[in-house]
Amino acid sequence: MKILLIGINAKYIHPATGVHQLVANSRYPVAFREFTIKDDVHAILDWILREDFDVLGFSVYIWNADKVEQLLSALPEERVIVLGGPEASYRPDNYFKYACVKYIIKDEGEEAFNELIECLSGQRTVDTVSNLYYRTGDSYRFSFFQKPDIDAIRHDLSLIGDFKNRYAYLESSRGCCFRCAYCLASLDKTIRYFPLARVKEEIAYLLRTDVKTVKFLDRSFNVNQERMREILKFIAANDNGRTVFQFEINGDHLDDETIGLIKTLRKGLIRFEIGIQTTNAAVARNILRKQDFALIKKNIAAIRNHVTIHVDLIAGLPGEDYQSFIRSFNETYELWADEIQLGFLKELKGTLISETKEEHGYQFTSRPPYQVIKNNYVSASELDELKAVEAIVDKYHNSGDFKRSLAYLFKKQQLEPYATFLKISRFLEGKNISSLQPWQVAQTLDLALGGKDEKLLYMIKQDYLSKYRVRPKIWWEMKIGKQEKAEAFRKFIEEYPELNLNDLYRSSRLERFQNQYFLVTYKPYGLYYLDL
Repeated sequence: MKILLIGINAKYIHPATGVHQLVANSRYPVAFREFTIKDDVHAILDWILREDFDVLGFSVYIWNADKVEQLLSALPEERVIVLGGPEASYRPDNYFKYACVKYIIKDEGEEAFNELIECLSGQRTVDTVSNLYYRTGDSYRFSFFQKPDIDAIRHDLSLIGDFKNRYAYLESSRGCCFRCAYCLASLDKTIRYFPLARVKEEIAYLLRTDVKTVKFLDRSFNVNQERMREILKFIAANDNGRTVFQFEINGDHLDDETIGLIKTLRKGLIRFEIGIQTTNAAVARNILRKQDFALIKKNIAAIRNHVTIHVDLIAGLPGEDYQSFIRSFNETYELWADEIQLGFLKELKGTLISETKEEHGYQFTSRPPYQVIKNNYVSASELDELKAVEAIVDKYHNSGDFKRSLAYLFKKQQLEPYATFLKISRFLEGKNISSLQPWQVAQTLDLALGGKDEKLLYMIKQDYLSKYRVRPKIWWEMKIGKQEKAEAFRKFIEEYPELNLNDLYRSSRLERFQNQYFLVTYKPYGLYYLDL
């Protein structure tokens, strides 16, 4: 029996972990191939048909559902197609409409896939295969639910292959003890841990590969803080100086011992993703989310200088209107995380949000990613505005390219973050910010906010000039004359003897604001300040 599994990834950098798990745990020969959603559907189909398989499997997610459905609609009815992944697991009706789809494995499939192969080879009946939807005439049935023994589940990280150019996904646990109404993880309420010794072995293996980023799939990595500390200590002790480890954690669940350990870690070694979602306590209760925002704020302040921090917000939650979301955004922004993701609620079948959507007047897109259009609390036009602001936040804050400028605006000038980003968005209305040249992005920050704040422009110049390793194009008029430049260079060399006058004239930029000079040298690269 020739079995072929197909992974269709959002990008090449993301490996098909679900497919890898079936291959790693299969007791029978299984081939696999990975594509991306950018690959031509006809090219994928031609490759699949040339393989002349007996059983073909797809792992289906929000990001690849459209591509998979295009393939299913083109595959012959007599083919035996097996689906898995969250999109197929919780929307079986949508996939059994394709005649070629004969089976859907729900949730964890490592053992169920082996059982299905045994069924197809005549070794067992279909009703003895766990976690399986299967056809019965014009309808379908579900067999029974059974979690595989986590101690028996294997990971074969070598299947990632190209460690230099891909992320590595690792899991030290499965399940989640929280009940967030929007999240599929809330359906698996029991946390099961992989053996700690094996987790350490897998970390050590990945460190030897020099992979750039290891992303842990654990839903709440710090629920067991003693175990968390043990893993962090192992990572720190074996740090190769290059690999970054990323974890999802709860920001209000860090004790003093854990914070103390985090403060000892190399900056850049660890990246934490912290879900805030909302700072409105009533809205948090609506989504069954228990969190202490004051404690989150305190904990992030304590660790911010030692790890990279990414925080999430969700627009469109039940009970959160436009003004409430703005407050959530502003309060979250003031955490000064390295990145803030302004996300939008999605309808995931099986979640409480999906089951109660009529109660809140939800309208979601009918196709993936099933994103909120409007509800009883926020209008479609208000959500459109938030999407426009999201693009601005991503370009100016998340890029890390304007740290001096944003610190000046929000710390020194104490402007309101949301109103400021909205102003920039409206200035760019009708334009695609991603199509702007870097110098235009920098110039826009000045012009959108009035173009009259000389101190802001000075900060923008510093951010812009320091970003590059070669002298970039400038849009402003140089106001420093030859005589002033010569005198300034002389003073810089007095203050910084390592500087060379010829290099300063050939490859540097000099700017002044009031009584301070800012100098960028590009050969070699360096940043220098001089107060008059």
